[in-house]
Amino acid sequence: MNALLNYAPFPVLPAYNALQQSVIDQARSWILGDSLVLDCETCGLGEAAEIIEISIMTMGGVLLFNSLIKPSLPIPEETTAVHGITDDMVANAPTWPEVHDKVWELIKGRRVLAYSAAFDFGRLDVMARLYGLDCPAVRSRTAGRIELSDGTSWEYVMQAYAQLWQEPTASAQSADGWRWKALTEACRTQGIPVGRAHRALEDCLMTQALVNAMAGEPATRANSF
Repeated sequence: MNALLNYAPFPVLPAYNALQQSVIDQARSWILGDSLVLDCETCGLGEAAEIIEISIMTMGGVLLFNSLIKPSLPIPEETTAVHGITDDMVANAPTWPEVHDKVWELIKGRRVLAYSAAFDFGRLDVMARLYGLDCPAVRSRTAGRIELSDGTSWEYVMQAYAQLWQEPTASAQSADGWRWKALTEACRTQGIPVGRAHRALEDCLMTQALVNAMAGEPATRANSF
């Protein structure tokens, strides 16, 4: 069990501004609620990109699901160059219809942490529509959360981290004016070892470690120079 679970109550850390403290408190609630962590790898970044690997674990470190997925089309070479997943590797893997119900049974009604939640939820929705399967409807969508009709809540870890680190940017792809960081970059700023990025389980583990760091006494742009 994570050592953070033994902290009662959590200390107030005056070095952080109000927004940063709210992110720290949010990360602590994610841990205490034993939220799920989910990541998927795809055969591209386009709207129709299919899932070819998915992992789900708890914030407490229990691995619930980890599998390659056989897509309906070959994996492009440029995508393999990113995550290393080849057609040979998925040749005997289950197809999405074979795992769809299991995945949704695991996450139904839970709080799901994903570094890029909009992308990961979007991929599950795409796969459901591709194969004519049921997928809960979006009940509400805010800057940091997607609420579904079945009670599942998807939380954007990347957005929360941007609000913690607070690096200004004029980019449209930002969280309230704060720059989004890649998962590997965010981990490095918190002193977290970076493993084999762009594989689902490794990205889940890095996300879990990052949330743990965010819930402790995290480095910020203001106090790390």
